[in-house]
Amino acid sequence: MTSYTTGYQNVRGAERRRDRRLPLPIFTVRLDGVTYQTVNWSLGGLLIEGYTGERMGGDTVQIDIKAKDANADFRMRIAVKVIRVVTAESIALQFEAMSTEIYEFFERCFADRFKRR
Repeated sequence: MTSYTTGYQNVRGAERRRDRRLPLPIFTVRLDGVTYQTVNWSLGGLLIEGYTGERMGGDTVQIDIKAKDANADFRMRIAVKVIRVVTAESIALQFEAMSTEIYEFFERCFADRFKRR
């Protein structure tokens, strides 16, 4: 029997990111007074969908990030750098510096998602 999955390779090549991207939990992000949702995130940054603002690559901005969870209220203000903007589609943001507080924020959000309810 032939397996078609054993030779699978990403079309765009190997993943070169330092941090693995995760789709869940979803976060709401407030940027320039508008609230968006994450497509995916990692310990290095996040990708936001539906962005329609005026930010450009290289801009540095403060965002308010909140776990989209009905059972917990995790929120934080984080400095980010704009990496890429696809007009009316998405904006990629990179955390300026990974601090203990940011790491613990994501750890709590992730752990809460898998808690028994």
